[in-house]
Amino acid sequence: MVEKFADLGLDKADSIEEVEKKIQEMLGVSVLEMRQALSSYVLDKAEDLTHEFVNVAPMGDYGKLLEDNDSMADFFKTEAHKTEHWLLKEVAPSDVNKELITFKFANDAVDDGDIFTGFVYVSMLGKIKHAFAQGE
Repeated sequence: MVEKFADLGLDKADSIEEVEKKIQEMLGVSVLEMRQALSSYVLDKAEDLTHEFVNVAPMGDYGKLLEDNDSMADFFKTEAHKTEHWLLKEVAPSDVNKELITFKFANDAVDDGDIFTGFVYVSMLGKIKHAFAQGE
């Protein structure tokens, strides 16, 4: 059982596979489930999310730059929301609630993967409490 963040036993030297395995074993929730929560959020909020971006380069291809809200929303709904585009980048204790763990994801379908970020907050009991995405 996880009572505090340190109980996860994460180490900076851990590979992403080791981190994912520890999370699954210790919390009983998978990184895939977190990615699915982000995917659902993006599908539900695609139109709203477009207001956070001036433009979007699909898959980093600036020759295909999307500059209007409708085309950005369509891209979010058809491609960017997909679970395979959410890459786990950071795991940390929540700075707001000591009962939560913050999982930060980058979305590699948008630009160079550094401007569309997802956050998933998971309880020490392994329950996803909140997931959202935003432009950086």
